[in-house]
Amino acid sequence: MIIKGKHLEIEKKINLNEMFLKTVENYPDYRALTFYSGDKLDSLTYREFYDLAGRFSTFLKEMGVNKGDRVAIYSRTRYEWEIADYAVLMRGAMVVTVHDTLSKSQVEYIISDSGSEIVIVENEEMKKNLEGIDADIILLENMPALVEKMDFDGEIVHPEPDDVASIVYTSGTTGLPKGAMLTHWNWVFNAISVMSVTPFYPGESYICYLPLSHVFQRIVFFAGVLKGANAVFITPSRFAQTLREIKPVAFVVVPRILERVNRGLIENVEEKGGIGKRIFYWAKNVAMESGRKMSKNEDFGLWLSLRRYIADRLVYSKVKNALGLQNIRFICSSGAELHKNLAYIFNGMGIPVIEGYGMTETSGPSNLNPLGRFKPGTVGPPIPGTEQKIAEDGEILIKGDNVMKGYWNKPDKTAEIIVDGWLYSGDLGEFDDDGYLVFSRRKKHIIVLDTGKNVSPITVEEELLKSDYIGDALVVGDGRPYIAALIQPNFALLLDFADDNGIPYDSSKVVKMKGVSGEMDVTEVGEDIVNNPAVIELYQQIVDRANRNLAHYEMIKRFRLLNRTFSIERGELTPTLKKRAHVIIQNYSKLIDEMYSK
Repeated sequence: MIIKGKHLEIEKKINLNEMFLKTVENYPDYRALTFYSGDKLDSLTYREFYDLAGRFSTFLKEMGVNKGDRVAIYSRTRYEWEIADYAVLMRGAMVVTVHDTLSKSQVEYIISDSGSEIVIVENEEMKKNLEGIDADIILLENMPALVEKMDFDGEIVHPEPDDVASIVYTSGTTGLPKGAMLTHWNWVFNAISVMSVTPFYPGESYICYLPLSHVFQRIVFFAGVLKGANAVFITPSRFAQTLREIKPVAFVVVPRILERVNRGLIENVEEKGGIGKRIFYWAKNVAMESGRKMSKNEDFGLWLSLRRYIADRLVYSKVKNALGLQNIRFICSSGAELHKNLAYIFNGMGIPVIEGYGMTETSGPSNLNPLGRFKPGTVGPPIPGTEQKIAEDGEILIKGDNVMKGYWNKPDKTAEIIVDGWLYSGDLGEFDDDGYLVFSRRKKHIIVLDTGKNVSPITVEEELLKSDYIGDALVVGDGRPYIAALIQPNFALLLDFADDNGIPYDSSKVVKMKGVSGEMDVTEVGEDIVNNPAVIELYQQIVDRANRNLAHYEMIKRFRLLNRTFSIERGELTPTLKKRAHVIIQNYSKLIDEMYSK
C-alpha cells in the first residue's frame, strides 16, 4: 500500500538562485543573517547578503570557477558559511560539504573523490588538515577582506533545476563515505514541502547552530531563505543565552538538548525545594496528561483545561520566559528517538516539539509530525508531495522530488538504492492507522549517538582489526553519548605477549578448539589475563592508534576485553560466521552498562 503526503501545489521548478533572488526582491531590508560580533548581535539584510555573496562569487569567477565545478566548504557553522554557499551556487558550481570533525584522511578522501579544486576552509588551524591536498585554499575568515575590492555586476549562472547543487557525503556500511548528489530542485522542493507543515514567516528569527555540512540544518536554512526569515547563527555554548535574547519562533535539535533542558529544570526545582517544588511536579503531571490528550487529538475537557490554565500561570509561562520560548512555534527533534514522556511534557506545556525522519539522500526530512497533531513514537506522515511504502521485508521506500539524483562516481551504488524511482532507505518501519510512520531500526545497522551523530560500526571496527592483536570487535553506542567497544583479543598473540613480558595467568583456563583451518585455536582464556593492567595498557595503545583515523564522534572512548570468542553456540554468530550484534549486546549487557556508568 502506498501512503501519500498531502497534495503540494507547485507552480514550476526553480533553482536555488531563483529562490534567493525572489526573496531579495520581496524582502530586501528584512534581516537575513544574524550573528555575534564580539558580545553583541549584528545582522545583514537580504540585500546585504545578496551583495556579499555576489562579490564573493565574482572572486570565485576570477579564480576560474565555472558551472559544474566542485568547491568544498570545510568549516563549522557560521554566517559566512552561507555566504560562501550562495557564492558557489551563483557560479553554477556544486558545493561539497566537509564536516569539521572529520579526520585528515576522511577530509582528503572527500576532496579527492569529489574532484574539488578549491577548498574554502574556516581558519588556519583547520587548514592544517589540508596539507598535501592538491587544491586552492581560501580562508573563510578572510572572506570580508577578499571581497572588499570586488564589484558585483549581477551576473549569476542559472543551472537547470535538476542540475546538482551540492554533494553531501554520508557514511556507509562499507566504511567509505558516499557523496549524495542533491539537485537545486531537491533542496527547493523540500523547503517548500517542509514550510507547508512547519511554516516560517518573513522577518521571523530562528536558531541556526547545527552543522551546515549535514542536510538537517541546511534544509532549514534554505526554507528560511524561501520565506524571508532570519537565521541567527550561534555556537552551541551560546544556545541558552541566544534563546533568551532573540526569542526565536523555531529551531531544530537533537534529543539530547531537550533532555538537558528538562534535567536543568528538575535540578533547579530540586535545589530550591519547598512549595515551589510540589507545584512544579504537579504542573509537570498536568502537562503530561495534556500532552497525551493532544497526541490522540482528544478534547481536554473542563477539569483538565482549568488545571492547565492554573499550571500555565504558575509554571509553564515562567519556564517559557526563562528559556526564551515565548514566541516558539515549533521545535523539531531529529537524529535519534525522543523519549515519549519528554514529548508529552513539552507539548503539554505549550512548547510544540515534533519529530521527523529523513536521510541525506532525501535532502532532509521525508516525514514530519504536523503541528497540532504530534504522535510520540512516530516520525509523522510523508511530507507533502511525496509518497512511501513498506517493502515485503519491512524496508521503508520513498519516492518524490526530494530524492537525490544518485551517488557521485558510484553508479552501481545508485542502482542498488534507487529502483524504479523508489529510494530504498535501508531502514525498517511500518505505518499506523493514521498514516504516520513508525520507525523500527536500521536494516544495516548504523549507530545513532544521543547527540544525533551517525556512526558506521564497520568503519570503527575495521580500524581496530588492523591490529593483529585483535581477533574481532563489536562497536556499540546506539542512543548513548559516545562510542565504546567490546574487543575479542587474538588470544594466541595475547598469550605470547604475556609469556614474553612475564605476565602471570591461569593456564588451566585456556581453552583450545579445532578451527576452520584444522589447527587448534585458542577460544577462551581466564579473566585474569584480560583484566591485567599491562594487557589493558597494550590494548589502550591499539585503540588510540585506531582513533587517529576516526572522526571525533567515531572515536572509542571506552572498551572492554572479552575472555572468549564469539560463538555460533551462544547465538553470537550465524552459521556463516557473521556477527549477530543484538545477541552479543544482550549477552554482554552488564559489561556494556559498565562502560557507560559514571
